[in-house]
Amino acid sequence: MEYEVTKNNETEKEISVTVPSQELTRYVNSEIDKVQKQLTLKGFRKGKVPKSIIKARYYDSIKAQALNSLVSESLANIVTEKQWYLASQAKLLNIDEGEQITFRMQFEVVPHFSVDDYTGIELFKEERLPDDYLLEQTLNDVRERNARVAEVTRAAAVDDFVTLELTVTENGKVKMHNEEVTLRIGDRSLPDEMNRALVGTHTSDKKEITVDKTTYAFTVKKIEEKVLPQINDDFAKSLHFEDTEKLKKTLMEEARKNEEKRIEAELKDSLSKILLERTKFEVPTSFVESEYKKMLQNANLPDSESNKERFWTIAENRVRLNLILDKIAEREEISINKDEIVRLVSAMGMKLNNENKQSIIGYVGSIMRREKTIDFLLKKAIISEKSRIISPKEAMNDSRSVRH
Repeated sequence: MEYEVTKNNETEKEISVTVPSQELTRYVNSEIDKVQKQLTLKGFRKGKVPKSIIKARYYDSIKAQALNSLVSESLANIVTEKQWYLASQAKLLNIDEGEQITFRMQFEVVPHFSVDDYTGIELFKEERLPDDYLLEQTLNDVRERNARVAEVTRAAAVDDFVTLELTVTENGKVKMHNEEVTLRIGDRSLPDEMNRALVGTHTSDKKEITVDKTTYAFTVKKIEEKVLPQINDDFAKSLHFEDTEKLKKTLMEEARKNEEKRIEAELKDSLSKILLERTKFEVPTSFVESEYKKMLQNANLPDSESNKERFWTIAENRVRLNLILDKIAEREEISINKDEIVRLVSAMGMKLNNENKQSIIGYVGSIMRREKTIDFLLKKAIISEKSRIISPKEAMNDSRSVRH
């Protein structure tokens, strides 16, 4: 076998491979041997059908499988020799048969990179948010969770709930029609154009907007606003607390615990950003695409140009960070016991079977290993206290994490 790397970017590879035609004969014979062991034909016992008959009857399918095996094994040998780690499924661009078999393949690989200076990273730990602010925000969250809605006659505004008769068409075909669907104005799962169109509408208003190739036609049937409850003893009792004082005490304890978790997460995110700043390399597009789609799925968002603009760079940074953490974990011999993974999977309520066991254990295990690596780096970091440089509100609302 001879080969040439015709495209040799950091993550994108293309190879041209030439194999003597005799090699295909060897693969064909190997496939015939496999078929012979399993085949049963009238007049012959299983495993005793002559190879000449098998070749005459099934040559086309046997040859196709032989070619597939030849291509796959040739690729595997080249990847091993070049010390590449595939990041995508290889695409067969073309294949020519003659005195020699020549084919071209295209694929992505994980880039080679080094990680240095990852211990002793200097981090600054923000001071805890004031108790009065934490309590205020926690009480507001409780009020939000226990809010009711009331119909209004004014124009619709952000955070209102609008009930619509909605028809969605795509390329001229009706994709969905709903006589009564309720949406919250400002919901990020909706297209931005839809949110803007809903603001200022009144009951009975009709509108039609087009986003990319999708058209949304709707009639406003009802507008409702959120009404927040007052914090008093009656409200406390409705939540099974003796009085307002007991409610606030319990919420304050929870708020302090959550604040400690937030500060730890903030430290981990700062550390992650430093790792990204120090370690620059190109990441495989297929990895980024997979992470981007996962983010959309988790947020129940559609794939659109606006969402790609919002999330693509974040997805790229997450992929790069994961590769960096995997490299550090390998160097520091950080591992996760399989029993730990199974216990977490069980605690999450996920059920394992023969079909999904390996993929779930592998996926969850990789997440746990990366978190363990972050914890290792935090222990090795130099952490200093500092006064808060952003307001409590900015701190609570900062959701620019590159980690999750």
